[in-house]
Amino acid sequence: MKRFRPKPSFELTAGCLCLDFANTLDERSSDHPQDKLQGYPALVAFGQQTGVFTTAEARRLEREGLERQTEASVLFREALGLREMVYRIMSAVAAGNAASAEDVADFNALLGQLHAGSIVPAPGQAAWRYQESTSGGSRLIERIVRSAAEVLISDGIRRVKRCAAGTCSWLFLDRSRSRNRRWCEMRTCGSRNKARTYYQRKTAAEKTASEKPMASDRRTQEALRSPR
Repeated sequence: MKRFRPKPSFELTAGCLCLDFANTLDERSSDHPQDKLQGYPALVAFGQQTGVFTTAEARRLEREGLERQTEASVLFREALGLREMVYRIMSAVAAGNAASAEDVADFNALLGQLHAGSIVPAPGQAAWRYQESTSGGSRLIERIVRSAAEVLISDGIRRVKRCAAGTCSWLFLDRSRSRNRRWCEMRTCGSRNKARTYYQRKTAAEKTASEKPMASDRRTQEALRSPR
């Protein structure tokens, strides 16, 4: 009997496809990073959840992955390599640094493999129409490359940030009007930081309150011992 394996669920809070993809590896700096992409089926599930694949396409790709496991493994490794490249480039952007020449060259090579398409006139601003793969898992890789390129050549490059929580490695686009967003998610890192700050302030206040009577008692004892 075939065992049912639930599909992985991804937190899509970064504001764009390429950063959501980079965030599929969590706790990068820890001894035990958490990788949500555990094989080709998880890659297909990410594509479905982000809308790159329809439900029918995702099912077909899963079947094809079982039938052509070597091709699926190659595509999966390419996707992981792209994920790490995107993370390194966008982390450099978030820190105000230049990406490495090697990453830039590799990214440009991937960009050059995309079918250029054409410019489409639109009210106020022209749009770029790509000619992408109509089928196959490679469409997800193309979309991620496109997403990263669009961030890098737009105003979005100044909005790329890394979560301010020291233990978090997630990246996101700060789309807030004041551009003061600090956390990847308020309900996770933001809430934990608020709770930690509250605990630290409470502990400091309690320590100060406990030290005041001691100081007062010490002054009283010194006054009693002093000759009048």
